[in-house]
Amino acid sequence: MSTLPISLSWPRTIDDVAQLGRELTAYTQSGTWPLLHVMGVMAISAIWKHAWSIPGSVIWNVLAGALFSPALATLFLNVLTTLGSACASLLATPLAPFLTYLFPRALDMTRAALSGDSDLDQDPLSTDAPKNKSPAWVRLSVLRLIGVVPWSGINIASGVCRVPLSDCMLGTFIGCLPWTAVTCQIGDILQTVASSPSPSPESISSILMTPHIIMKLVFLSFLSLAPILGRDRLRTMIHPSVTRQSTDDKSSSRRNWVRDWRSKIRMTSKTRSRDRVASTELNILIQEKRALEQLPS
Repeated sequence: MSTLPISLSWPRTIDDVAQLGRELTAYTQSGTWPLLHVMGVMAISAIWKHAWSIPGSVIWNVLAGALFSPALATLFLNVLTTLGSACASLLATPLAPFLTYLFPRALDMTRAALSGDSDLDQDPLSTDAPKNKSPAWVRLSVLRLIGVVPWSGINIASGVCRVPLSDCMLGTFIGCLPWTAVTCQIGDILQTVASSPSPSPESISSILMTPHIIMKLVFLSFLSLAPILGRDRLRTMIHPSVTRQSTDDKSSSRRNWVRDWRSKIRMTSKTRSRDRVASTELNILIQEKRALEQLPS
């Protein structure tokens, strides 16, 4: 950051972010080398923050959305996030022997959640076929999309549990893509509003009501709600065998209900036929009795 011609070392308020955005925008528009300079500083700082789990990397996402196009900023910052997360996993790998010795069961449960492999679930006497499980990168993607576990915790856990680096990077790239796109779009919208000639309430509201901004806001809402709306699908991706088993149970219970319903209908029809035969026999006996009573004594 000290190599950039800016008046702030690191923004701490919204006004500082706006001031830093204006200064970087003016600097990047002065030529190609200044643009590459900003991108290089941004890459080093973002990877460093993700590698050591230092908060504040989201500011680079917003600034990148204000400096570049949303698509370029999303792709660039998502690659940096992936590289930084991979570095964090590699840095946490030497801690695996110590944590395995101190917390063996907790580490095994974490390994089962991330990659589906667990020593506690293996039975040497069992002859059943192995259960279907989703790949590690799918589980990591879903964990990052849901957002329940902090990303720094996922990075450290992936390194300690020795999840393959390819799965870590692929899961990070896919799982972080919506959030990176949202923050970069926010930076682009703020830059559009800030660059208006007269920042009055009427002009800001008119800018926000333009079709271009409305489409961006709708897109941001969709990206934010997509993990919540698709939670059943995400659960299926994590536990395919369990979901398939529950589906089979539902279908079997439905078939059993239909079978019971048919048997009840058959029993009811049989009971009605018996009642009909009994009533017919009773009528015959009554007629015979009346015929005997009418005979002359």
